Amino acid sequence: MDGLRMLSRDAVREAIPCCRCGQHHRPWDQIAGKAYCPDCQESIILGLAAPLKEPPEKKGCAACGRSGTVRFLTVPLRAVPVEMDLCPEHLRGLLGRCLGPYAYHQLRRQLLSCGVSANQVFLLHDSFYDDNGRALQPADLPE
Repeated sequence: MDGLRMLSRDAVREAIPCCRCGQHHRPWDQIAGKAYCPDCQESIILGLAAPLKEPPEKKGCAACGRSGTVRFLTVPLRAVPVEMDLCPEHLRGLLGRCLGPYAYHQLRRQLLSCGVSANQVFLLHDSFYDDNGRALQPADLPE
């Protein structure tokens, strides 16, 4: 699977405003090329904001290989930007801090092969997952 790749530092502008609320304090994560601040990501996952509606690309998911993905770009702590192709299930899991252990370890392994620790990626930080990849602080997803 090659659904995860490192980008050059120039690939991300310093502070693109969040496409939902307009905040622009830092380089926010991008989903399908649109910037989202952490608060708006959380609101989407909790069902408090309009859901994401982005057309899928014919690429394989970095976590499971399934075709039909959305690009997720993040800037890890002290590292270059990372872009990953994620299917809807794994994008929801990443944003909701509730990836399953297999998906967590797949992303972790691919990040390590690029020289990035999962701990440098906010949504994969070890305060959200234990060593076995079990979610410690998942968002309260709507039923």
